[in-house]
Amino acid sequence: MLTQIEWWGGVILVLGALTYRMVMGALDKPAKGIPWYRLLMHVFFLAPATLLAGYFYPLTQPALQYGYLALLAVALLVVAVMLVQEMTGDAGEDDDQRGAKDGTKDSTKAAEDDEPGWLMTVVGATVFYSPVLTACGLACAKAWPMVQPLL
Repeated sequence: MLTQIEWWGGVILVLGALTYRMVMGALDKPAKGIPWYRLLMHVFFLAPATLLAGYFYPLTQPALQYGYLALLAVALLVVAVMLVQEMTGDAGEDDDQRGAKDGTKDSTKAAEDDEPGWLMTVVGATVFYSPVLTACGLACAKAWPMVQPLL
């Protein structure tokens, strides 16, 4: 019989796998070069999934604890980078480039009216990536007793 945390952990893993599949299926494959965004997206989903799997096992050896902490650091860094990228989106483009895409520079004002606000973008990303954020939160809770002796 599974405990509640094991059952919910399984649900989080399944939801994370579905989100991973949906996001990776929507990404375009680059014609040439190294697909940095796709590689980061793989790490974005797979590092927290590994942390969540490790959450259910006792890490008694110091090497396992340090490995868990290192993976947690990588996962948190990649999650922060990807969420900042998600929030900023196309903010790096200037109006000339946006207008060139549509053929008119005035169409950007109408497109900006249709875009959701900053708060809705944050809420949407939080809901969509909740399996990853939950796995990182649980990993941080497990890692805290390991970090305390190091401080």
